[in-house]
Amino acid sequence: MGCLAVLFALNEQEVENLLAVERSERADYMHEEIEENFWNEFPEYVCELDKSWDAMHRVLTDGTLNFENEFQPLCNVIFGGEFVYGLTRQSSGEVIIIESEEDEFMILKTPEQVAEIAEELPKKTKEECRKCYDMIDPEDYDGWLDEEDFEYTWEYLQDSLDFWKKAAEEKRYVLFTVDR
Repeated sequence: MGCLAVLFALNEQEVENLLAVERSERADYMHEEIEENFWNEFPEYVCELDKSWDAMHRVLTDGTLNFENEFQPLCNVIFGGEFVYGLTRQSSGEVIIIESEEDEFMILKTPEQVAEIAEELPKKTKEECRKCYDMIDPEDYDGWLDEEDFEYTWEYLQDSLDFWKKAAEEKRYVLFTVDR
């Protein structure tokens, strides 16, 4: 998948500023304000996921790229939270429909979700992740399902642990961003 993802740990004021921007303008705001400032001024609140996010969500859940699944709290690492740009979630009876508005999207996780993730993510073993990785349907995955891809995903997952811990300790929100 040719999509690059980044996590940003935001304080309450930064979240208020983001949400005050009209939804259609949030991507520009994220690039010009959040991305620019965080990379330059606050790199400790940035975590690159590169292209690993797709497989990462799958290894933390059931091998699928499902927005709605029951693998709490680890399904929240990527797709959990409030869809603040690029995606909308609509309920039609029991069916939840996810629609894409743009070529990129952003999902905001609450400090409570971040704390749950920071507590549970380090417990996920490589063997458990491998089992879920092996469940990925090759027809539903835009990449190579091989040892190199799994190790790439595992490394990014491990590299994110300190980020989640710091964000949880400081009761920050986390903004997942991806450019599809």
